Amino acid sequence: MNNRILVKDARTAGLRPKAGDECEVGLLVLGKETIMRELTAIDLDVESYEQVFDTMGARFRKLGYVNDTYLPSIKKREAQYPTALPVEPYPIAIPHTEATAIIHPFIAPVRLRESVKWGDMSNPDNMFDVRLVFMLGFKDPGEHIELLQILMYNFQKPEVGRRAVRRYDRGRAL
Repeated sequence: MNNRILVKDARTAGLRPKAGDECEVGLLVLGKETIMRELTAIDLDVESYEQVFDTMGARFRKLGYVNDTYLPSIKKREAQYPTALPVEPYPIAIPHTEATAIIHPFIAPVRLRESVKWGDMSNPDNMFDVRLVFMLGFKDPGEHIELLQILMYNFQKPEVGRRAVRRYDRGRAL
């Protein structure tokens, strides 16, 4: 199967498309990780990041993407290593957990109805008001590094963050 990558940013992020790779602007698919429509949530009504995990974890489990260890695993990991990033125009969170909890790889975009407090990735004592969450499920323990680098690189560019927020504000998935 061919890998699809973001043409605009692939080389800047250090990726080198190979012969046969399909390149599309605006769609991010690396290997088996894809943005899954059935896992997308718009205006999720929660009051804490723990409720995001409870609600989305139940959906992931019901649809067969994660096993029973997912929920305790992601909560424990987030408590130890928060995942909020201070990007413009709004901070985002990119929670992920141990590969052993994942049955099928996924990227699940979630827009919250109201922002919730989420710990800063670089300073856990600092909290951000997060409204956009990209929940990541990786089957391969090392696979997440490359995708996290690409996501962080892109979301730290204000024009990418604004574009994602505009699309979510109109109630559309990426």
